[in-house]
Amino acid sequence: MKIRFLGHSCIEIIGYRHILIDPDFTAEPEPSVEYICVTHGHQDHIGRLAEIPTGVVVASPDVCQMAERMGISNHRLRPLQAGEQIANILVLPGYSQTKGFFYNFLYFLLYRKKPEPATTPLSFLILDDASLLHIGDAHKAPLNVKPDILCLPWRKAPLFTALYKNVLVRTAKKFQAPYVIPIHHDTPSTKTNTSELSRQLNSIILDKKKWYSFHQQRLETD
Repeated sequence: MKIRFLGHSCIEIIGYRHILIDPDFTAEPEPSVEYICVTHGHQDHIGRLAEIPTGVVVASPDVCQMAERMGISNHRLRPLQAGEQIANILVLPGYSQTKGFFYNFLYFLLYRKKPEPATTPLSFLILDDASLLHIGDAHKAPLNVKPDILCLPWRKAPLFTALYKNVLVRTAKKFQAPYVIPIHHDTPSTKTNTSELSRQLNSIILDKKKWYSFHQQRLETD
């Protein structure tokens, strides 16, 4: 199994299956993607979906409707809910903020426009040589799983960044994942330093845009 960060929230996995999570990437994925998981419908998670010619789109029903409006054919869409599974992808509840007064206020503060339409968020647990959990934008995710690899949103917040990052660190510690992939740290408006995580977590931080290989739950080194 090998994994790599492709920018924003996008993760590519090649193992039992070739999987892409949150297809708004700044580095191109390998061809012949088999499954595309979307945690929620914000553009920085779904924005380049229509550019990927292959793969079954796994998302909540309302996100699948959005994907269809983007030009994805219906036969490629698999609307699923938390608790369901397809291939080696276990669908879990999502906690990305997509609605609510506080979210709407922060969105307007950051982008000076109305927030994008709310969609149902999901999390994904990929079951492979090493298990990988992607929680989208969630800063809290009360899920009873212990992944080998946690994809953790790590970024500057429009307000109270230190408090926000403290919550993310507590979330990471709760999962006790031996490996953490910081995501969203390269988005221009929220860019931040991933080295902070190394000082606060006992996990190995995988923060390079390169392939990392795993075998029997452990990172293989050259």
